Amino acid sequence: MQIRKGTADDLSLIRDLTKRATDSTYFIDGMGDAAAKMVATYVTKSTDVFQSALGSENHSVFVATNDDQLLGYVIAIHESPEIDWIMVDPASHGSGAGKALMIAALDALAEMGSRGNVRLTVVAHNERAKAFYRKFGFLVTGPVPDRDIPTVEMQRAA
Repeated sequence: MQIRKGTADDLSLIRDLTKRATDSTYFIDGMGDAAAKMVATYVTKSTDVFQSALGSENHSVFVATNDDQLLGYVIAIHESPEIDWIMVDPASHGSGAGKALMIAALDALAEMGSRGNVRLTVVAHNERAKAFYRKFGFLVTGPVPDRDIPTVEMQRAA
């Protein structure tokens, strides 16, 4: 497995990976059409968000690959330190790709001088993701209002 900076060559793979990742983690029984629409919006905008972040000095973008296969990606925002997007293909869960991506993003934030609290949001029912983030020192700080899918914010102290 390799961690490298994301490039425009990765764009063609981002949408499908985001769809697989959100399909496997965002839905639980009883979720309605609003949740499906929200996930569809994330999937649709993922390529634009990735491309925009590539061109921004305020973002770091990393991908995890194995040979030419994209395992996951992460987008970190420097100025208001945040892990904005982290997506790992469900087939790569447990491979270390998510851990390596998180380390790369947190290291990039530290190198850019982002010393404040790092934040992220996660779907409230995704206990696996919350446990993963806790391993990096993130703690749930409260709900994120006005979301179609219940979401919580997590923060990691400087």
